Amino acid sequence: LEEMRSHFSQGFFWWIETFSLHDLYHATWFQFLLLLLSINLVVCSVDRLPKTIKLITHREDQINADKLTKFSQNRELFINLPLEVAVSRVSDLISRDFSKLRILGTGTSFSAVAEKRRWSRLMVYVVHASVLMILSGALLGSLYGFKGFMQLQEGNTSNEVQLVKSAHVLELPFDVRCNDFEISFYDTGMPREFRSDLSILRNGQEAFKQSVLVNDPLTYEGVTFYQSSYGTILKEIELELKDRDSDHVRKMTLPFRETRVIPDTDDKVQVVEYQKDFSNFGPAAGIVLLKKGQQPVGSWILIDRPDFHGNRIQNYHIKVLRCESAFYTGLQVKRDPGVWVVYAGFTVMLVGIGLCFYTSHQKLWILADPVKTGGTRIIIAGRTSKNGLAFEQEFQSLCARLADALAAKSIGKQKGGTSHG
Repeated sequence: LEEMRSHFSQGFFWWIETFSLHDLYHATWFQFLLLLLSINLVVCSVDRLPKTIKLITHREDQINADKLTKFSQNRELFINLPLEVAVSRVSDLISRDFSKLRILGTGTSFSAVAEKRRWSRLMVYVVHASVLMILSGALLGSLYGFKGFMQLQEGNTSNEVQLVKSAHVLELPFDVRCNDFEISFYDTGMPREFRSDLSILRNGQEAFKQSVLVNDPLTYEGVTFYQSSYGTILKEIELELKDRDSDHVRKMTLPFRETRVIPDTDDKVQVVEYQKDFSNFGPAAGIVLLKKGQQPVGSWILIDRPDFHGNRIQNYHIKVLRCESAFYTGLQVKRDPGVWVVYAGFTVMLVGIGLCFYTSHQKLWILADPVKTGGTRIIIAGRTSKNGLAFEQEFQSLCARLADALAAKSIGKQKGGTSHG
């Protein structure tokens, strides 16, 4: 937020902060919209599912010629074959090229139904379920997961993670140690690669070890460590402190952020900050002097400019004799127990959308009965739940093959046709 405050005007920043535009995923109003979407999917599914199931499970007991000839896809054939022979050829071809026939009636006339991919009508509900899975996984990760950062100096061990959303520090059930940190640069000076060699410690014993690079994280017990940044930190510094009142010079070694007593005095000193380039003056150490009964007083001490007149705190002139720095690695630490639910939801969504758009419930009705002049009349009608153009081509091709099969040993005639609705 502080960085955005420096980049945007006060009014625009107010909108960002008020509506959580910097963290949209966790914004209350956005979560409310997701809740409405979930409710909408559930209500639509509950409302339509019984009708869909009825369509899938419906079974006709009988069919009549007048109804079939009103279908948008229908064909009527007249052949000079007995009913039994015609029915046998029709059944063989449709069972082979379309789907197995379900016989409705035999005797003086023959009626049957063939259908395939009845389950395709349910694919829209599979897509609905996948969206709910994704939202459930995201909610699970939001409630029981965390995201934070960890800074580790080479050789140091820690189990503390600074959380992103709050000032709280989370303690991991194991320790993380940075064994080594390496960085390589291009000729331009830009970093080419930085790598952290990490070890996971359990009760002081190494349980797991892996190198972490950008886009190559380490995962242990559901917690993932990403290489996100790096920097330089001061390990220790050797100081020369000259008391301007007595001209007495004292030397001491001071570890970073550790308070030490100045020899032969009651005064204490601590290095609290370090900058690699302080206002273009080079490296500088932020040093605080603590005198008994007084408020702490601090100043920036320029490391490469020992004679700088500003290198003093109260009665001490401070000169840096030696400083030892080391790299630290910046790790993004994340745990998301719902991520596999989200992955599963996306997989189900891809399968559901593919089957929803590229499959359809197709159905054929066949009616055959003898005619007074001899021979057999055959009526075929078809219907599909979607993609009517493709089904029309398939239906016409099936009828053409059926006409050829019936005309192989007899000359028949056909009438009727196809109307497009």
